[in-house]
Amino acid sequence: VLMPAGTLTKRITLQKPGSAVDDYGQPVPGSFDDVATVWAAIRPMGSNERLAASQMQSGQTHVLTVRHTGSLAAATGAWRIVYGSRTFGIVGLPRNPDEAGRWLVFDCVEKVNG
Repeated sequence: VLMPAGTLTKRITLQKPGSAVDDYGQPVPGSFDDVATVWAAIRPMGSNERLAASQMQSGQTHVLTVRHTGSLAAATGAWRIVYGSRTFGIVGLPRNPDEAGRWLVFDCVEKVNG
C-alpha cells in the first residue's frame, strides 16, 4: 500500500478505556486515557464499502490510516479515536495492509454525541 506524501494531515488521539477510579476505588465508566496523538488520513467509506459493512452489521462509516507503531497495533474495539470534536469507535482490530509494518488501518464508526 503506497501512501502519497501529505496524506496524513489530520491530528488524532487514540484512547483506551480509562484507569480513573471514584472515591470507592471503582472504575469510572466512560473514562478514557490518551495512548498517542498522531497524524492520520481520515476517509469516509464509499457506497460499496458501506454496503459491504452493513451486510456485516459493523456500522462502519470511516477508514483511518496511521503510521504503524507497536502501541497502536495493540488497539482493540474498546478503544476510540478523537479528532477535534468528533469521536470514532474502532470496529475490530487494526489492519496491517501490506504486512510490512508501515501502516495501521482502523475501520471506524463515527459516534454521535461522543
